[in-house]
Amino acid sequence: MKRLLLALGLLLGLAHAQGAIGMRFGYGEGLGLTFGAGVENRLRQNLSGRLLAELSPAAPGLALEASLLFKPDLGQYDPGLQGLLPYFGGGLSGLVGPAPTLGVSFTLGLEGLLDPYTGLFAEGTYVYGFAEFPKVWRLALGANFR
Repeated sequence: MKRLLLALGLLLGLAHAQGAIGMRFGYGEGLGLTFGAGVENRLRQNLSGRLLAELSPAAPGLALEASLLFKPDLGQYDPGLQGLLPYFGGGLSGLVGPAPTLGVSFTLGLEGLLDPYTGLFAEGTYVYGFAEFPKVWRLALGANFR
C-alpha cells in the first residue's frame, strides 16, 4: 500500500510539471471497472506524450501506459470545429492483475474542450501483448484539466 501511495504521489507531482492532468473511469478486459489518473504534455503542435495509471479494486489490478498521441485541434482546419481534438497513437502498456500482460498499445479517442482549461474525453485502447501475453482492450471516459 505504501508503494501505491508513493507511486500516486510521484504521478501527481509529475502532473504539476506537465501540461494536463486527466482523471478517468474505465472498463477493461481482465480488470473490470477501473479509475485512474494520467499526465499529458504537449510536445509539438499536434503531438502529445502521456503517462497514465488505472486501478481496479475488484480484480485487484493495475494498468500502466506510456504513449505518444497525434492530437490535432480541428479548429486549425475549420473555425467551427474549434476545441474538438480527435487523437490516435500508441506506446507501451502493461496490466498487473488476474491476467497480466505487457505489450504495444493502440489508442483512439476524442476530446472536446469545454473551455481552454477543461476537456472531456472518450477513448478506447487495445493492447497487443508480447509473446504469450494475452491481448486485451480498455475503454475510458474522463476529464483533462490544463
